[in-house]
Amino acid sequence: MAAKNKPVHQVRIGRVKAAIFENGDDAPRKVQFQTLYKNEEDQWRGSSSFAREDLPLLIKVADQVHSYLYEQSEQNGNNGSSEDISF
Repeated sequence: MAAKNKPVHQVRIGRVKAAIFENGDDAPRKVQFQTLYKNEEDQWRGSSSFAREDLPLLIKVADQVHSYLYEQSEQNGNNGSSEDISF
């Protein structure tokens, strides 16, 4: 993912955020998860490390991302089978 590549969709609950990126024409989409925090200069930053108390929110965000990707797959004429999304 290039730094200037903008997400096609984002999900945020509290301080946990997911960004979904296109990854080319036929390639599966990529998802980046972050926890947000303010640094010493009071600026928002993101980290890919999660505290224990972030995990319930991470699960909920991941579930919403999965639902979004499944709905997009169905709208594009795919049947949403596991062949469409590699795990």
